[in-house]
Amino acid sequence: MTGKTHVIVGAAAGLAAASALGPGLASPAALACAAAGGALGGMLPDLDVRNTAHPLQERLARVGCAVLLVFALGAEAAAGWPLARRAAEAGLDAVAAGAIALVALGCAARLSAHRGFSHSLAALAGFAAATWLVCPPLAAPVATGMASHLALDALTHRGLRLLWPARRGLSLSLCRTDGVVEACCLVAGLAVAAYVVLLAL
Repeated sequence: MTGKTHVIVGAAAGLAAASALGPGLASPAALACAAAGGALGGMLPDLDVRNTAHPLQERLARVGCAVLLVFALGAEAAAGWPLARRAAEAGLDAVAAGAIALVALGCAARLSAHRGFSHSLAALAGFAAATWLVCPPLAAPVATGMASHLALDALTHRGLRLLWPARRGLSLSLCRTDGVVEACCLVAGLAVAAYVVLLAL
């Protein structure tokens, strides 16, 4: 799957995680942060990508993710930094440990073979736990965004090593990158995101 699909479906997954709070309970700032966290989670597994067949699309996906993050920071600032306060409640030790873990996991993902460690349940659990230490409210959106990435890549012919370090991979072989199935996933992600936002208004 391409980066744009991972960003949009990841953002939708993050919004769906935030909407689990119940209709009307998630603030606009919380929804913006959930969308950004989901998009970031949707891009995390591809830290292992060095060369891509779609360089422009991948750059645009990263720019889209960055725009969502900037928008979320603006919404967070306008709301009086509620997530930052929640992170501070955990204490400096937890935040520092989580930040160190995130950097270590990011380095491990960057150094791994494509669709290896970074596309595994071990990486998903590690990133979710580290995010929980840094900012507990963002852990679910990041984890669901990352889980959406793994689910989408499992649909392709190439598959992924979900149970890394086991060598055997998982591939449902249902589609190819940039095909009809991916387009349907992209549209479904947009529909879910729009539904959750409209429900919260």
